[in-house]
Amino acid sequence: MAKVKVITPETIERMRGKVDYYWLRGITAVARKWPKKPKPPYTVLQAEAMGVFAMANRSMHRISQNMLDAWRVGTVGIKPSWTDVYRKIIMRYWKINKALPPIALDYLVTETATEFSVSWDILQLYIDPLVPEELYTKATALINKADILEAPKPIYFTLTDGGVRLVAPYILFEDKA
Repeated sequence: MAKVKVITPETIERMRGKVDYYWLRGITAVARKWPKKPKPPYTVLQAEAMGVFAMANRSMHRISQNMLDAWRVGTVGIKPSWTDVYRKIIMRYWKINKALPPIALDYLVTETATEFSVSWDILQLYIDPLVPEELYTKATALINKADILEAPKPIYFTLTDGGVRLVAPYILFEDKA
């Protein structure tokens, strides 16, 4: 990568396919070697990874507005965007388990007089196109309000499976009381 002081549209067009000109962080003009996509035939692992990445991108459009807001709020002030975090969770899970993780489409915090519960609408996709997707709801065990009051604040919740994060944002728990 090299910093560029003066660049004309003619130069950009003439070098297309050889040199990529772009704005680094929207501030500095830079040039780099034109990125190249690997050419087929891909290895089996590369092809599967591309398929998983494509499924991750398509699944983003199915999350609810409530969940989308939670993703955006949860990634304020950090470098990667919520979409990058979302894809990273899916790709990391796939790398370890060779399967797609459950994806939270929506959540609802339910409150009674003495307890809280969180229910999640979950989408389970499969790499094998012959296996149909599953939609189901999963609820947490009831959480006692007294325990919440004693816990150090702030309190965040998300979905995990044996310590491995599933596709859900960290959501700030806000007690309405």
